[in-house]
Amino acid sequence: MILPDAAGPAASLVYTRAMLVFLDYDGTMTTHECNKIVLQRFVGDAWRPLEDEAKADRMSHAECFDRQIGLIQAPREELIGALVAEAEPAPGLAAFLAELEARRERAVIVSAGLQEAIAAVWSREKLPPVELHASELVGGGPEGGPPYRLAFSDVLGDCPRCGPRACKGAALRSLRRPGETVLVFGDGASDLCPAREADLTFARSHLAERCAAEGLEWRPLADFATVWAAVDAWAARR
Repeated sequence: MILPDAAGPAASLVYTRAMLVFLDYDGTMTTHECNKIVLQRFVGDAWRPLEDEAKADRMSHAECFDRQIGLIQAPREELIGALVAEAEPAPGLAAFLAELEARRERAVIVSAGLQEAIAAVWSREKLPPVELHASELVGGGPEGGPPYRLAFSDVLGDCPRCGPRACKGAALRSLRRPGETVLVFGDGASDLCPAREADLTFARSHLAERCAAEGLEWRPLADFATVWAAVDAWAARR
């Protein structure tokens, strides 16, 4: 149900159903894909063939990222520090999250990225609190160093496309409450499963291509400053 603001007909519309905002992190909430920049720095082009396999759906995104991280031989502190240093919040992100908090809606980040790095960025940028489900970097060497592997969040589920315990679509089904409208934000192949179950998706890059190809309900994610206007415009037509 849509109710006009009490200020009069010129005021913006506010969507009154409970909302779950389901967010990818790297390349979605940041201006660029920090993981790829850091992989290039530490392993050169060795990560790229794995990425090509995942984009072509010949390898799950989870297996791809786990194997890419396994290529890195840098000390743990250096790896985490590089991921944090590269992270720049997307334009309008802080204001978007503040408005989300003001509207009393739920925000959840579900990412294959490293929880330790994401938490450090959140603290550095003093962003509003959100629920975070991300990966743990597990190091088999001294002081948690290489060889590395990823322990994915247990909120992820099984999927023929994404792999065992690696599907964000399963995470969405687990986290979604009855009656909630779901907005999905993403940029990559791993975000396609939740996008298929969303009411509305905000997409860029590879996810935008996949949403368009499948005829999903989606909007381009240029920056977060324009999201609420797009949401209210979409809701007004429902």
